[in-house]
This record gives sequence, structure tokens and C-alpha cells, in this order.
Amino acid sequence: MTDSPLSDIKIGEITATWSKANNLKTNYFITTDSTNTRAKKSAFEQEELENEFVLYVADDQSQGRGRFDRTWTSPTAGAGLLSTWSFSVVETPSPHTTAKVGMALYNAAKATWQSLPFSLKAPNDLFVGDKKIAGILVETVSQGSEHRLLVGIGFNVLNHPADITTSTHLVKNLPKSAPLLGEDWILFVDRFLFEIA
Repeated sequence: MTDSPLSDIKIGEITATWSKANNLKTNYFITTDSTNTRAKKSAFEQEELENEFVLYVADDQSQGRGRFDRTWTSPTAGAGLLSTWSFSVVETPSPHTTAKVGMALYNAAKATWQSLPFSLKAPNDLFVGDKKIAGILVETVSQGSEHRLLVGIGFNVLNHPADITTSTHLVKNLPKSAPLLGEDWILFVDRFLFEIA
């Protein structure tokens, strides 16, 4: 894994603080198996059903998942966004939902960091140049007439797994003169929630 001088920054914790400040139902874990697994298990508990949106976010995952039973390998704990955005929906989402979520992630990233050459490898991978920086896992769970759309987002922010040569991270690609995250990260999660909602 790549070393980072930003080891005191925890992206999960910062994102959970943003979510709570916006009065959103938030489940924050220092470590968990998978935010999508947690979201699935809790989807129809009474407390979850009372909320149209619930955020699950962690600093570390032991069993992060991607599409088609692939794994999501996290960089060092706290260095990336490991999250599941759980939405109550009226009906089962269409097959095009993953592509729409991908565009929401792309639009939020491009609006926040305009100088970076983001691209979307449809339907679920966000790239900077020819390197993957984020991935999406969209799942739906249903119980009777209740449906929840689970949007898993893994985003390499402070570093990326060094053994995955096709990956990169946000800080590596920011111009040296750019302010380090801070307000930009809050703008990004605000914009992503706006785009996806």
C-alpha cells in the first residue's frame, strides 16, 4: 500500500459527520465486514423503515464487495470512502439504475474537481485517466411492498492499494496548488446526494 502523510484523516468519519450534520440517519463503523451487507441486514428494521435515506459508512471493511462477486480492496483504514447509501423506493428499480448512479457519481466528481480527467466506464467504474478511482455496487432488497435501493460506493481518496496497478486515488491526481479536500469533500458528498436523489 502507498504511504500517506494524511493518516490522521478518516474519510468515513468525515462523511459520517457530514451526514449527521444534515440530520440524516447515519450508521458509522470504524471497521465492518461490508457496508452493503450491513445495509441489507438492517433494511427492514423499524428504525430503518422510518427513514427514506440511511447512510452506512466505515473506515475499514474486511469483506468489501463489488459486482459479480468481485471484492473491493480497500486502501489503509480511513483512506477511502467505504459506504452504502440506502434509499426507500416505491418500486423495484429498473435495470438502468446502475448506469444512472454511475452518472450521478461522475457528475458529482466532475463538478467538484473540474480539472481532473474523470471518465465513466459504464456502468459502475469511475476513472481518472486510465486508472480506476471508484466503484459502484447497486443492489435492491424487497420485503412485501417495501423496497430499498442500496448504492455501495468505494472511492480511493487518500491512497489506493499499491498491488492494484490499475487503480489510483484522488490526492495523487489533485494539482499541488489545490486545497487539500476539506470543503471540497463536503461539496462532493452534497452534490452526489443531490444527483442520486
